[in-house]
Amino acid sequence: MNELINFDPTFTESGFKTKVDNIFVMLHMCLMTDNLKRVDHFISDKVYNDFNSRLNELNSNNERQMFDELNVKSTEITNVEILDDKYKITVKLVSRYMDYIVDKTTSNFKRGNNTSRVEKENILVFEKKRNAKIQGVVRFCPNCGHPIDVNKSGYCEYCHSTYNQEDYDWILTDIKTW
Repeated sequence: MNELINFDPTFTESGFKTKVDNIFVMLHMCLMTDNLKRVDHFISDKVYNDFNSRLNELNSNNERQMFDELNVKSTEITNVEILDDKYKITVKLVSRYMDYIVDKTTSNFKRGNNTSRVEKENILVFEKKRNAKIQGVVRFCPNCGHPIDVNKSGYCEYCHSTYNQEDYDWILTDIKTW
């Protein structure tokens, strides 16, 4: 961890873990609300495509995935790699939630567990470019120049361009749950 701090003085373990927890929860909320737009700037194309495929399958069956009482029990950094072109951190995140499917039209329960939370272990991989640009507190749309609230939406409310977080910060590049 100290080696990473030497290469990236903006890194703090507590700040990184908070970011991981927030992205994890936001990704699951976006799956429930059928809208990945709010999180797509925090995730790689691979993760986006995997979750978009999942949404398409749910929509084709007129279903909605539910994650009631979702919370993060623990977050642990398990591996740090410093590569030529990027930093890579693997995290074990233990989550708890009720995991079930409802009919999208009627909201009737179809299958899964809607009575008690289950605990799941998640392995997440985050990457950051070694030559990442420094971003200020206020972020501006690279397309039109208007201020963007990256944590709120990640896209410009004026021209609807997506803020490319990959050039500045950590991006979720893989997630596995069991």
